[in-house]
Amino acid sequence: MPPLPIARASRLPDTRTDTVLKIYGQARSRAFRVLWLCKESNIPFEHDPVSVNVPNAKAKEDWYLKLNPNARVPTIDDDGFVMWESAAINLYLARKYKSPLWPSTPQGEGRMLQWAFFIANDIEQAMVGLLQQRVALPADKRNAALEAEYDAKVQDRLKVLEDHLAANRFFGGDRWDMADFMVASVVFTFTGMKYDLSKWPKLEAWLKASAERPAAQEAIKLRG
Repeated sequence: MPPLPIARASRLPDTRTDTVLKIYGQARSRAFRVLWLCKESNIPFEHDPVSVNVPNAKAKEDWYLKLNPNARVPTIDDDGFVMWESAAINLYLARKYKSPLWPSTPQGEGRMLQWAFFIANDIEQAMVGLLQQRVALPADKRNAALEAEYDAKVQDRLKVLEDHLAANRFFGGDRWDMADFMVASVVFTFTGMKYDLSKWPKLEAWLKASAERPAAQEAIKLRG
């Protein structure tokens, strides 16, 4: 099967003369999703790679806890408006700054929210659990039974994505839009895990094309 063509979002001219959006969080974290959205949407930003889950993490310092009491990343400060939770941040930024990814109809917005909630509730939790058991935790702290449980949940939910792509080219409609971004920004984690997606060839091809978008490549470079 020939590879899916890469749908490219049109670039908006940068009409801002100063940078007021600040993104907190190391690029190898959920902050990557916000960085990617800004690249897709041509939103200028400053990036403070606040560390998390390491000794003496900046996310646990008093100044940061005043921004995000959860001691997690990402957090944004958009000209004084402080917000956390990556999915909410991206929906807010895309709408406020008129991202070319934003759907043009109420139905498109509904579809975007459907996939955003599905990916957060049904896939991300199991995916993160699997990541911990396979990658993050030391070998002596891993639980094979728990890993198998998380993997079974992941596989069951990935079938939903595969079945959709078997009948549709994109998640949002006739183009790669914000619905696709909300899915791709989360399932991109499977790439770093080297998770075998060969059982879901439509999803595998779609994710590869998504990660090859110019904006995605720019954000990936920030991960180092």
